[in-house]
Amino acid sequence: MPRQPSDADKLLEISALCQAAVQEQRDRERRHGYGLDDYTEGRIVGGANLARKVLRVLMDNSAGGPSDNRGSRRSLAG
Repeated sequence: MPRQPSDADKLLEISALCQAAVQEQRDRERRHGYGLDDYTEGRIVGGANLARKVLRVLMDNSAGGPSDNRGSRRSLAG
């Protein structure tokens, strides 16, 4: 019977996916820049923005603090 992933494993996977989305945006800015493909570029920027928000929620919850989004701007992703 396969082992069920723990909550910590799930959070680590979510964090890794979010960090990858942020890194994709950074790589795009560094290498290609933004050009004519508004749809894909919008998805990259929007995905990175959502990823940063998810990471903030995870950080607030892991610190045991409130998640009212008015606290300090700690960041896993930059």
